[in-house]
Amino acid sequence: MNNLWTTIAHTAGRRIKSKTFVIATALMAAFLIVIINIDNIIDSFAGDSDDGDTAAEVAVVDETEAENGVSFGEMLASMEDGTYDYSLYTDGNIDAAIEAAEDGEFEYVLALTGDTSNLQADLFASGTGFMSGMEINQDVQRAKEAAATAQLDLTDEELAMIFTPVTFNERPINGDGQTEESQMQAYWMVYGLVFAIYLIVITFGTMIATEVATEKSSRVMELIVSSINPVTQMAGKILGIGVAGLVNLLVLAAAAVAGFQLSGDDFLQSLVGDALDLSLIAYALLFIFLGYFLYGGVAAMLGALVSRAEEVNQAIQPLIFIAMIAFFIAIFGLNTPDAPFIQVLSYVPFFTPQLLFLRIGMGTVPGWEIAVIIGILILSAVLINLLAARIYRGGVLMYGKFSFKSGIQQALRLSKKEN
Repeated sequence: MNNLWTTIAHTAGRRIKSKTFVIATALMAAFLIVIINIDNIIDSFAGDSDDGDTAAEVAVVDETEAENGVSFGEMLASMEDGTYDYSLYTDGNIDAAIEAAEDGEFEYVLALTGDTSNLQADLFASGTGFMSGMEINQDVQRAKEAAATAQLDLTDEELAMIFTPVTFNERPINGDGQTEESQMQAYWMVYGLVFAIYLIVITFGTMIATEVATEKSSRVMELIVSSINPVTQMAGKILGIGVAGLVNLLVLAAAAVAGFQLSGDDFLQSLVGDALDLSLIAYALLFIFLGYFLYGGVAAMLGALVSRAEEVNQAIQPLIFIAMIAFFIAIFGLNTPDAPFIQVLSYVPFFTPQLLFLRIGMGTVPGWEIAVIIGILILSAVLINLLAARIYRGGVLMYGKFSFKSGIQQALRLSKKEN
């Protein structure tokens, strides 16, 4: 037991104190804060360059017939709560307005033709302006609605009845379903876990394999094996890298919280609101823990089969492919969590952490099925780590060119001899 704790402390301490770990963690935390606040950063630079200028100017060339003495151009010009500053252009036709825009007097030219029943709007802009086109289209639509309601001579009460938005709520058919708020929270938690499992497998799995391969290539492994049981060493490596990874994740989580606090965004508050399902968080932590040890045991085994750190990427490629398959299936399943193939694949241990959590978070899974699948995952993690320990025991004594199939066979033979 002392050897186990010594290995954990040595592995975690060396990884956390390394310059690469410190610099990479600091850069990721800073990058995360910048990404969360990117809109505010862009707005601050835009504010400095524009010196506080407000809405873009739109020249309105109105060739429609006035309804009740008020034209569409006048209605647009009277809007004060819009994004754009509309002004009725009276110095010429559409060609003259376009020339004025080319000279920099306006940013957009809006030509209106037809009448209330058949209104046509043409927007002239220097660029594509997809979002601008949508917003200006909405303003024109509002003006048309105002003209139409004025023609019908509706009262204020009738107008309020027409424009009052529908109160739309999503409710479960049975008591085991989810509300709209809890479903949105579950969606983002599942989305985050899918990325977390994928990054943990690739990043920390590579760390474990590289750690083992580096010690083998420097011949330090021979000294370690003579003083520490290989199985204890493998467990110490997995737990030590896990501790270093936990520190990394905590720093990134703190950076994310700080980023949201600086941005003033209420996304974090909505994610952890009153309807937060604590059982969902418990499932997330359980699947991250079990998924790490399942993939981590295989990564340690693969690292023991190579003789040089340069061969780690080749050795760990199958594990990364499995993680990628699980990742893409889970992303697809966010919109169809009850699909039959997702239900079947959630029983596969290497897919269980992502897919079972997906089904629990986005749908309804019977308690007995959750217990069975988690039991299969735990049993598989134990058996895979026992097999990985046997291969690891013989693999750390092997040197030569990496070969997956023959390497496992040779490692098992050497492990039997050691026994």
